[in-house]
Amino acid sequence: MLAAGFLPTIFVSPESARAHAPMLEEFQQRGCELGLLVSPSQSSIFPTKKPMGILSNGDQRIAITQARDVFTQFLYRSPKSIRTGFYSGNNQTLELCQMLGFTHTSITLPGALLNRLGTVWPNEVAIKRNPMIEIPITSNPNEKLFNRFPLYLSPEFGTTSSLESLVAQGIHNGHVCVTGSNANDYSSSNGNIQTNCDALIETLIQSDLLRSYRISDYMPTP
Repeated sequence: MLAAGFLPTIFVSPESARAHAPMLEEFQQRGCELGLLVSPSQSSIFPTKKPMGILSNGDQRIAITQARDVFTQFLYRSPKSIRTGFYSGNNQTLELCQMLGFTHTSITLPGALLNRLGTVWPNEVAIKRNPMIEIPITSNPNEKLFNRFPLYLSPEFGTTSSLESLVAQGIHNGHVCVTGSNANDYSSSNGNIQTNCDALIETLIQSDLLRSYRISDYMPTP
């Protein structure tokens, strides 16, 4: 992405901040943004192993503040953007993020219907600004992946044609938000990820209607 001229936002778990601070600081120096990833069900620092959207308001606050504090301890800065594991959350999650000083979130996944993960979002979710900005993942609620997740814009899923269709749909909706995960090997020549990644980057480069932003730099037009 950097080689193609894009400045991505890397959402960093507290464990990753502790383990990989020098590498992450290098990426920041190269122009990447470091945001916070909070995933209580996968975290070693939070005792309640449940997804964010299932936690009580008080436990959500604890999970976010604990993760933020570890991030700040090892990376010497407070994150401005935040994402949750499995895109799990609800309206109180967004309200807490605003109360805790985050300026941008990217949590909502339009069309997701997975109650056991606390990932339930309506099919139509627009960018919210009140005053915190929530940037939904670009998805197609009419096409489902595993576990009733919608097909969303990531090199990890779909085909070249479906990625192009999602980009076009995102442009129509006013923004394109691509996501990925380090659970998959992007450097492998096997499978579709490398092919999809190359095709997606080419599609984004060729569009005259898109401009690249790090999450916390994005300010939607009224």
